[in-house]
Amino acid sequence: MLCQICEEKEATFHLKEIVKGVVRSFHVCEVCAKEKGLNESFFLPAFPLSNLIAGLSEFQSKPDEKETVVCPRCKLTFSDIQKKGEIGCSSCYRTFADYLTPLLGRIHSKTSHSGKIPLRGKAKDIKERQICELRKNLEEAVKKEEYEKAAQFRDKIRHLEKKRKE
Repeated sequence: MLCQICEEKEATFHLKEIVKGVVRSFHVCEVCAKEKGLNESFFLPAFPLSNLIAGLSEFQSKPDEKETVVCPRCKLTFSDIQKKGEIGCSSCYRTFADYLTPLLGRIHSKTSHSGKIPLRGKAKDIKERQICELRKNLEEAVKKEEYEKAAQFRDKIRHLEKKRKE
């Protein structure tokens, strides 16, 4: 099997990624694997997994596009973030949203935070999250032209918003 990056050499590294039951395979030759940070140290506990994940994100878009976009606050490019394995600042999330959202989705299997809720605001936060989730479902239903489902989501949103105001 040929390397998916250079498409010339025989692939010696075979990686599988499973997200929500969907299996994606990457086949990379030794030279390209080393360029992406995948080598013998990958099997050691100290391997920075962020380097591999950032390297694999290059499959998604052309490097030329990433180099022209610069974060207005910290002045990092997307390739700087890939090399560093860390996001520079909070503005980077907005600036590089097109590149980071699919990557974060693959890493965490979702792109929105769903952490713990403090006890004193639990009921309010749960309703807010339900409304937010219903709005996303409503948008998807409209995109798919499933108007009956969309109407059900709309009604549920109205009901929860009415309860929230009371």
